Amino acid sequence: MGLNISGLVIDRNFEDRFTELQNELGWKLEKDCEVDFETASRDWKEDDICDVYFSAEGTLIFLNSDMCEEPFCLKKDNTLTFTISETSMVFNFNYLEKGVIERSILEVENNRINDEGEKLDVEENIMDTSEIILKQIETSLGESFWDIEPDVKVKRYRFVKTDKQKIVETKQKVIKEEKQSEPKKWWKLWK
Repeated sequence: MGLNISGLVIDRNFEDRFTELQNELGWKLEKDCEVDFETASRDWKEDDICDVYFSAEGTLIFLNSDMCEEPFCLKKDNTLTFTISETSMVFNFNYLEKGVIERSILEVENNRINDEGEKLDVEENIMDTSEIILKQIETSLGESFWDIEPDVKVKRYRFVKTDKQKIVETKQKVIKEEKQSEPKKWWKLWK
């Protein structure tokens, strides 16, 4: 099946300042439960869930892959936004230092669609994009992804929808229902 994960890595531990991090990212989260690292790093996340692991030196947040298409920017920290999909052979990452993109790679089925910026130190002896991502995760966290014990506790949060998001979703739902209830025009009956 392969490794299928996406998320954000920050080179600072935000455990004691998690509210500050949420504000900087524009997120509103509520704590749900604790899960083990094995569960947190298993396949894709649902839209409204994120799992957060705090190492001694960094923060790893597992997110839905749609949230990781664009980089997350923090002005005071280095961030790595990444997607590893061994199932579909898509590997994507954006590495920023204090809000400035330093390196960006998008690889689809062994073809580099995007390859920008100066090579990272971790790329010196590594050509495989998924290995570059995993090595940069290690650099940011201060520990290897593979060395994290599967039973280590990880905090699970749910995204709280703001009133504005709820209004937009309600409008979209109403428009969709109206379109479905409209009778077909006579020229569309055979479609």
